[in-house]
Parts: sequence; structure tokens; C-alpha cells
Amino acid sequence: MDHGGKKPRLQLPNLTLNEQVKKESNQDEQEPTKAIVVAAAAAPVVKLVIEFDKPLLDCPLCCLPLKPPVFQCRAKHAACGNCAASRSNKCASCVDGGGVYEHIHWLDPYVLAAKVRCPNEAYGCRSSVPYCMAVDHQLVCAHAPCCCPEPGCIFSGSPPTLRDHLASHHRWVVTPISCGKCIVVEMQPAERRRLLAAEEGDNVFLVVASERGGAGERHVKVVRVRASAEEGPSWYRCKVWTHAPVDAETGCKDVLMLEAKVRSCAKPSEEAAMEVGGRCLHVPSDTQPAAEGIVLRVRIDKLEVRAPVLLAAD
Repeated sequence: MDHGGKKPRLQLPNLTLNEQVKKESNQDEQEPTKAIVVAAAAAPVVKLVIEFDKPLLDCPLCCLPLKPPVFQCRAKHAACGNCAASRSNKCASCVDGGGVYEHIHWLDPYVLAAKVRCPNEAYGCRSSVPYCMAVDHQLVCAHAPCCCPEPGCIFSGSPPTLRDHLASHHRWVVTPISCGKCIVVEMQPAERRRLLAAEEGDNVFLVVASERGGAGERHVKVVRVRASAEEGPSWYRCKVWTHAPVDAETGCKDVLMLEAKVRSCAKPSEEAAMEVGGRCLHVPSDTQPAAEGIVLRVRIDKLEVRAPVLLAAD
């Protein structure tokens, strides 16, 4: 195309030579920075093993582990939330009595980062929990040791270890069970207890058929073999029923049924199971005579603990 003899001009950004060089230099500097940020985000978390003197992690007033929120006065005297609140945030260690506790936010993550191994590590627990929550974990730890109920035996171990011990050393009968499914348990006339081993997880249950009522009546109960009575993230409910002989007049069978929450028992024995509370299934002697044994149908369901619902104030 003819432009009247004039050559077209190249359109350049409206920048001086120094400005253009400076812009390119800034771009070159930003690229490595971006790479460093990405590399830092992808870097694995490094954990360190550090030893602390225990008093440093305890409240100096109540001697219990410091839990968030952690308070300090300006003189660096620490206190837990309960102790600070009980003293109206006035420091109990300041000589002049003028110290005031304040919530030190940056201390909270450090308190939660100080972790210890569960004391039940020897029994199979592999948890590392914050030092300030170690006692709470012990209350629900599924690996806390349970004692052997056999006379003269001093064995103790986690529920699955105790189950294996009772089966191999004391000839206890162990019946597998799956949560949510019904099984038939046929107990012999002289049999007072039966272990149920959950096929999912390490849970062990015990069915007892006690004759404490006398006159051939049996009290049937299901308990969970567990050292702690506290509930973890889940709990269990059982359904136990048995059939009476056919009624000669009606031709029907009466059904005796129990639905109840499964309680925990640290010692899998008839006596201990009957003492933990909860309801029993009463089986009269004319329903299933003790001399003939007892046939039970058992179902155990696992339920999750629901978090409390907080209602907003009007």
C-alpha cells in the first residue's frame, strides 16, 4: 500500500529507556520470589522433639496443665483461664497486688503444640496428644488395659489382647459379631458368659447370663470390655431377645426382648458386668430352663456421638 513515500513508524510503549530497563529488571526479580513462595508452601512440616521441664507447662496456681486461653500479667506470671477468672484477673503472684492478667494469644498455639505420647503406648495406642489434653485422652483411650478375670491370673492388656489371652490360656469361647447384624448365641447350661469379638475394629463385648435372681431365672446383659466408662466418638446399643417354647393353647411363641445402651466394663466377668448398671433381660425359668441352656439372638449397633446443638439467643 502506498503511504505517500513515508515509511510506517513502529509504535512503542510510552516509556523512556531507563523506565523500560527498570520494568524488565523488576519482572526478573519477582519470578524467583514466586518460586520461593511455592516451594515454601509445598515443603513438608518438620517436627522436633524438645524436652521441657514439666512445671513450665503447668499453671503455677492450680498445678494443672495450662490450657488455652493462657493468661499472664506484665511481670510474666502465668495462670490458666479458670484461675485467672476466679481471681477477677488480678495477679496472685505480684507483691504489690497491682498485676492484671491478660490473655496472651500467641502462647495458645505453643501450649497446644507441646505433645506427649499416650501412657497406653505399651498396650497399642499410637496417639500423640497435646500435654494439656492428655488426661482427657486417657478417659476415652480404647487401649487402656483391662484385667483378666480368672482367679490367680495377673495378666492385663488392651481389650483385643485380653480377648486373645482368654481364648488361648483359659479356653474362653469367642464368637465373632458384625455391628448391625444379628447373630445366634447358644449358651450351654453351665455357661455364664460369652465373649463377642467385633469383626470391624478391636471392640470386644461380653454377654453374661447370670442366675442371681434364683429359682432358675436368668438375667442377660451385654457390656463392652473397656477400661474407661467415658464415651469416645461413638457408642453402642444392643438388642437381645429370646423365644419361649410354643404355647400349647395358642401355638405361638412369646418373645422376650431388651433394647439398651451398652455399658463399659473393665473386667470381663459376670460380677463386674452386673455391677456397672444398665438394664438386663429377665428370662424366667419356665421360658428357657437353665438346665437346658439358653438361646439368644444378639444385635449390636454402633452410633456416633452427636455434638450439642447451640441455639442462638434472641
